[in-house]
Amino acid sequence: MTDSKSVKVMQNIDQAIEVMRDAGKWLAESGKNPSEWWKLENLNSEFLLQYAKPEEFYVATVDDKPAAAAILQFTQTGQDWQNVDKDFLQPALYIHWLCVHRDFAGKNLPKIMIEFAEKLAQKNDVKLLRVDTNAEEMKLRNMYEKLGFELIIIMKEDYRKTALYQKRVKWGV
Repeated sequence: MTDSKSVKVMQNIDQAIEVMRDAGKWLAESGKNPSEWWKLENLNSEFLLQYAKPEEFYVATVDDKPAAAAILQFTQTGQDWQNVDKDFLQPALYIHWLCVHRDFAGKNLPKIMIEFAEKLAQKNDVKLLRVDTNAEEMKLRNMYEKLGFELIIIMKEDYRKTALYQKRVKWGV
């Protein structure tokens, strides 16, 4: 476990992409058959900036080393929640590409990133965190559920089933 006091979370596109590339490499090498979003050839600023602004890339560092990353967005660009919201889009903070550098696996960093996202949502008066993941990846789904996310729907997409999760932001945390 990593002491949350030794972790700093900040905006940094280059370090965030470094962590994402490490995660993508591990996915490919471990035979997990990553989606196009996690293929190494797509984990670069040219590709990712089609879906996110530079200031939406966050990295957690441990002893100044990039350890975890995520894209945090207040706009729905990566996944379609219209099946859930219908015509009443809910204000939410959307979490994409949440990952941990392999050197820091098992150190509780997803929890630290989600806590940071909650604080960012609070600061912006947003009451929901939302994530999506491959519905077949039970380890990831279990992680989100342990972090307080509730499964909302499983949708069939062109190439996979996607699990949509959301979490109500706790106030005063």
